Amino acid sequence: MIASSDIPAEFRMSAFTAAIGICRYLRDHPGTAAEDAALALRRSDADFAGADFTGGLTLVGRLPEDLALADISVFIREALSALIEVHRPWWIKLSPYGRQRLASALTLDEQQTFRAAGLYDPQPSSEAIEWWDRLAAQARADQDERLGAQGRRAELLSLNHEIERMKTEGIQLAPVWTALDDNAAGYDIRSYSKTLYGIANLLIEVKSTSRTPPRIILTRGEWEAAQKYQAAYTFHIWQFPDETLTIRTVQDISAHIPDDRGEGAWQKVEIII
Repeated sequence: MIASSDIPAEFRMSAFTAAIGICRYLRDHPGTAAEDAALALRRSDADFAGADFTGGLTLVGRLPEDLALADISVFIREALSALIEVHRPWWIKLSPYGRQRLASALTLDEQQTFRAAGLYDPQPSSEAIEWWDRLAAQARADQDERLGAQGRRAELLSLNHEIERMKTEGIQLAPVWTALDDNAAGYDIRSYSKTLYGIANLLIEVKSTSRTPPRIILTRGEWEAAQKYQAAYTFHIWQFPDETLTIRTVQDISAHIPDDRGEGAWQKVEIII
């Protein structure tokens, strides 16, 4: 469990308690300002003694105006969705791994909010399950976007690396960023190198990782391309955030490729660099 200061106050149940009270007051007293509603509840209703009206007022300001109060669990779920869209808290990346994995990142107060929303019921409603599915889908989309941006950055780093290398070696050609136009070519950059027989193609598969120790995911299709081109094919592996480069040959990688056995055929392999 993490410190409560790591997550905005609006996610706490004490803020939701205040927000629900304010919204009900505004419903029953049209034309009242939210701040005046909070003040009235502070002064007159002992049920709100532990409520966080500062967080509650912030929360009310973020909620859709048409959010209904008829079902409080629905209200809280929709409010949580609105907050997540605003804050993009780091813990949403845990949602694809299950409810309890995400719960470990929340304080007891924040867990109470999720429970009040019916999100931790032993037998959750279909609406609650759909809420979790949407959150997990959003987390996967965010991860795909981050990895996509990191991958493009790595390709650009490799392109610049090859430009400088070729200048140093006196090669009067320019590398081509193949993956930008054809993502199914089997390599990301077509560069050039000097051989005993003159200038030859050098095909580069670019990988990136932000994990420690660094590791890459290699697909069967990528490996088949590597096997096809052999010495004319190489791997650039960029470690983020330092942007350090490791270069591996096809022979280097071959020791880590699994065998097909029986009726099974591998499709992806994770390789620690």
